[in-house]
Amino acid sequence: MKPTVVNDRYRLVELIGAGGMATVYRGEDLLLERPVAVKFLREPYASDPEARERFLHEARAAARLDHPNIVHIYDVGQDQGDHPYIVMEMVEGEDLKALIRRDAPLPVTQALALARQICAGVGQAHRGSIVHCDLKPQNILVTENGQVKVADFGIARAVHQDEVENEPAEVVWGSPHYLSPEQARGQTPTPASDVYSIGVMLYEMLTGVPPFHDPDPTVLAMKHLREEPAPLTALNPRVPPGLDWLVRKVLAKEPSGRYRNADQLAIALDEYTRRGQNGTGPLSPVIEETPAVPTRRAPMPDSEIPEPDAAESTQPVATGGELPDYTLWALFGVAAIAVVGLIPLWLFVYRAYTAPVTPPPFATATTPVTTPGTEQLVTVPNVQGLSAADAQRMAESLGLQFEVLGEEESTDARPGAVLNQTPTPGTRVARDTTVSVILAAGRVLSLPDVVGYDVGSVQPGLEADGLLLAIVEIRGQESEGTIVGQEPPGGTEVRVGDTITLTVSAGADLPIALGVNLNNQVVLEQAWVSQFTYRPGSSVPVTLRWRCTAPLGRQYKVFIHVLTQDLGTLIAQRDIVPVNGLRPTDSWVPGDVINDPHQVTLPESTPPGTYQIRVGLYDDGGRLPVVDSGGVQVIDDTIFVTSVTVE
Repeated sequence: MKPTVVNDRYRLVELIGAGGMATVYRGEDLLLERPVAVKFLREPYASDPEARERFLHEARAAARLDHPNIVHIYDVGQDQGDHPYIVMEMVEGEDLKALIRRDAPLPVTQALALARQICAGVGQAHRGSIVHCDLKPQNILVTENGQVKVADFGIARAVHQDEVENEPAEVVWGSPHYLSPEQARGQTPTPASDVYSIGVMLYEMLTGVPPFHDPDPTVLAMKHLREEPAPLTALNPRVPPGLDWLVRKVLAKEPSGRYRNADQLAIALDEYTRRGQNGTGPLSPVIEETPAVPTRRAPMPDSEIPEPDAAESTQPVATGGELPDYTLWALFGVAAIAVVGLIPLWLFVYRAYTAPVTPPPFATATTPVTTPGTEQLVTVPNVQGLSAADAQRMAESLGLQFEVLGEEESTDARPGAVLNQTPTPGTRVARDTTVSVILAAGRVLSLPDVVGYDVGSVQPGLEADGLLLAIVEIRGQESEGTIVGQEPPGGTEVRVGDTITLTVSAGADLPIALGVNLNNQVVLEQAWVSQFTYRPGSSVPVTLRWRCTAPLGRQYKVFIHVLTQDLGTLIAQRDIVPVNGLRPTDSWVPGDVINDPHQVTLPESTPPGTYQIRVGLYDDGGRLPVVDSGGVQVIDDTIFVTSVTVE
């Protein structure tokens, strides 16, 4: 349970995110009067010393970085229940993954602008010898005005040679779709690893899908190591060839083939943008600036030797009675012959190295002409060879529908893989067009009973068998991710391409949908109650979300009642002006959304049992009447929210 006010300073307003290890709340810093995001480590990790240290490492790593494209860390501490928390800048907007799912493929100019800002933030980390190690769209926040904020330095690490030498080979950091080949090999990430991850995100922004897909993380890692991504132009014809070449360079298998850090990639993106606006031509090489070293100087390749300044002479000059130094002249001659002799070898090596990837001219970035009826066209991806689940994800990420028409016997494809598709890859079609596929015939399966298992543990196996999964989350007392129902039931015979519906518990963090209309003036949209079970004397946190639809013109109080199941006995109650007195209802205007946190304390004498939580609004004239219950039980204008158990 999280108190409404943490350590007498941070008021928690609403739950805004939940992951495998942490939950994030929108909050308010009561001391500095500013909005914040408060991130808590979840159980059982909060009780694990190693997990706690990793969690706090995120705060230490990010707190060292002060940049407008990095989420700021304000504070770190522990709440009254010894749960570690980090207080961060509150970023209003959405993560890049949500933006991609809604709008991809993004316009080239938008994708480049977002990638450039990511490079700026990550470049600040690289200059501080910090590698993020887990860059992915879910860790990139985009504000309403398009500003990027890089978040979650939870597994960031410092770049030190001793760590590189001692790092165990089996360690892999990062998320499977975005990790670099060297991370897939278990090697220590470097700034070039972050560059690769940025390249994957840029590819996904421009096409709507990452370059490699597979439900099996091991197979996906092998694709990063061995396969080349499909050309950007094959999935999005609006991508200029020059940008396709740049992204392929960023996705090079070897770190030496990429830009060495995010700053170098930023320079390349700036140069591409400049040349796209000012003309065509090959991209100039990016040369990293290094500080001058006062002792030894590395020899400079002949191709980079600068021309002598006009005001300086490189030839020896005899002054007064001095004679020319003939030994020096002889050494110059020998050196010149050696250099001339090396030129053919240098040309051979240079041509061999550069021949496989010849950068095409950088086309001028132009805005395509949009004609009526074509603005919603998308390119049909190539899903042949993918599993049914991966093919469905790829199609739906582009706004397309997906269906399995049937199966055919085949000796050339693994069971469950897509044999052929309609429309054909590369076709331009309207969004919502259905991609129909034929799968390689697979065996009849007896569907296992997976109720009670964690969805993350069974999903890869079911999808590997060629089954399509529809996952429905519900609020439940089971731990988050636990499967509480399946359709069809275990033991049913199914075939490749069949859809299996899994009902999964989201724990108590899932909001309770209400949609109750009070007097056509305000709608109680949702509620959050963070636990199902409490002890006598503890507090029950209840957060309500109101939406004003018409001026109320009067001050109403919120009542929260804890009652016995028969509604005959009131166990506890709270009556207060919304938001602890800070948002009286006579100040609400249509369109306002008010997140209203409360706590109701149970008496020490509360007997064990199950109790109802009911809420509503009232003033001296009585309760504000409910005109539409939204399907929720309403009795005497009191709205049923949920039941809780007292142990």
